[in-house]
Amino acid sequence: MRRFAMLLALAAASFPAQGQGTCEELGRHRGLGSLSTSTVAPGPAAASERLYLSYLYVNHTLDIVAVDPATGEHRVFPNPVPDEYGAHGMTAGPDGNVYIGTLPHAHLLKLDPKAGTLEDLGRPAPTEQYIWELTTGSDGNVYGVTYPEARLVRYDPVRKTSEDLGRMDPLEQYARWIAASDDGFLYIGIGTVKANIAAYEIATGRSRRILPEAYQTPALARVYRGEDGRVYGRVGAAHFRLGGWETTPIPASEAAPPRARNRLRDGRLVHVEHGKVRVADPRTRDAVEHPYSYAGNELALFRIGFASNGVLYGSSVLPIYLVRWDERTRTFPAIGALGGGEVYSFLAKDHYLLMAAYSAAAPLMQFDTRRPFSRGGGEANPRLLAADIVPGDWRPEAFIHGPDGKVYLGAVSSYGKLGGPLVEWDVDAGVVNRFDHVVDDQSVISLAAWKGLIVGGTTVRGGGGSRPTAKEAKLFLWDPAARRKLFETVPVPGASAINNLIVAASGMVYGMAGETLFVFDPARREVVERTQMPFRAAIYNAVAAGPDGRIWGLTREGVFVIHPETRQVTWAAKAPRPITGGFALRGNAVYFISGASVWRCPLPAAAGESP
Repeated sequence: MRRFAMLLALAAASFPAQGQGTCEELGRHRGLGSLSTSTVAPGPAAASERLYLSYLYVNHTLDIVAVDPATGEHRVFPNPVPDEYGAHGMTAGPDGNVYIGTLPHAHLLKLDPKAGTLEDLGRPAPTEQYIWELTTGSDGNVYGVTYPEARLVRYDPVRKTSEDLGRMDPLEQYARWIAASDDGFLYIGIGTVKANIAAYEIATGRSRRILPEAYQTPALARVYRGEDGRVYGRVGAAHFRLGGWETTPIPASEAAPPRARNRLRDGRLVHVEHGKVRVADPRTRDAVEHPYSYAGNELALFRIGFASNGVLYGSSVLPIYLVRWDERTRTFPAIGALGGGEVYSFLAKDHYLLMAAYSAAAPLMQFDTRRPFSRGGGEANPRLLAADIVPGDWRPEAFIHGPDGKVYLGAVSSYGKLGGPLVEWDVDAGVVNRFDHVVDDQSVISLAAWKGLIVGGTTVRGGGGSRPTAKEAKLFLWDPAARRKLFETVPVPGASAINNLIVAASGMVYGMAGETLFVFDPARREVVERTQMPFRAAIYNAVAAGPDGRIWGLTREGVFVIHPETRQVTWAAKAPRPITGGFALRGNAVYFISGASVWRCPLPAAAGESP
């Protein structure tokens, strides 16, 4: 830690004077964040009800919104912990209050509808980042489940005390779902490397994992309270009835649907969607609609990229809106919605903007920049591809033009799994091929094209919840014609990830692994130099060669430059605000993201002072 602090101090001291104050903000994006949870609970007046909704805004602050189903009017409650940007857990407590579990620091909040206050109750488990779901137990206490240690936490509304009840699994990271039975048990859905269900007996404090071994596959087990009042579990297509310490497999037809969280006392269901509040009676099908005027907040952008026509596009985080810079208004308005996650990589090819995304309408998308955005029918734009070939929960960090006219991607694998793929996409033919475990149990996260080959870099990590088996990241050479790996090596001993690769004009490959810059000679197949950089790590897939051959890239603190003639790394410009994403280079300027805004920094004519 002390060494890292010294490096940051050295980095700050090394920013060149000409880099200060030269960056300009191009515009910001505002939109409706991801609706992560909701529930009906008491309102401010006696017998009144509200639909409470939680909207997630990465790198900003969550919004809790109360909607009056009788009028559609809404109220936003200020977040007492501004750094908490989301909440997946929400339940109506037995005391008439609403309890909310947050991320990324796992706070518990209490919304008092009568007082109109949102209060921070602290962190029930200081080790945790997410409180994934909340429920009220048969004892009247509020219970929640967490990540990354799969813990069960409790809050007593009478005594106003919190308690960490411990891990529900010794190895798994995700305790994702929780449901309470009427006979004093709680059930917790666990995963992702090995699905399981934990039963917790409130009276004794005992817990036990009860899912039969045959169903303990790489997945997340889900548990829920059904409309019939019983508790059910599910893993993939397998369904279970849960009672006491028992898990009973049942046909899907015998599993009751989950209890509706949007049901009013009179049985009507309230929905918020597309700018409307809709209250419908499922028995009579009568419905009433009101305008919904909540317009959202600053919504973080995740990745940007230029199309071949010079237009700058980007994508927001949770959910995905495809945005496009409007130079006249200095904003990044949305032109269409593409799913619940984020676009990890953009690539321009001819008149197409190619996208690789997580939790999107499709893992790969092909947007024709000559035509308007459209999600409908045969004229859909973008075209959606590869849902049957690559998983929707991958993280496609690397995206390049290959030496054979095709494009190539590298990605971190799905939840609970190792061995993220290398993907070949023939855009003209619309054909996608996938190659898993190019390096055993490692994910491909950086790529570069050298002559007729592809150079790849890996990370030892896999999808969320997985446990690495390898210790060191690998560099490999891939032959696209033969579709096989020719060579692999450890370029930086001890490094767990190689998150950037680029080929210089000299033919040398420059790579980044943590604080180390390495130079690889692909002809000799050896690393010829290693240099310590003046920062901890670069942002993934965030390097490009400028017009004069120098290599430019991003860290959280600013813009750096690699001088191929000396193989030195120096600072070029300090970012006015922390850089949260990127990356685009066009002409003599580099573009990056800071939260909901996009910035442009001109490339200095000369590099900064040597660190």
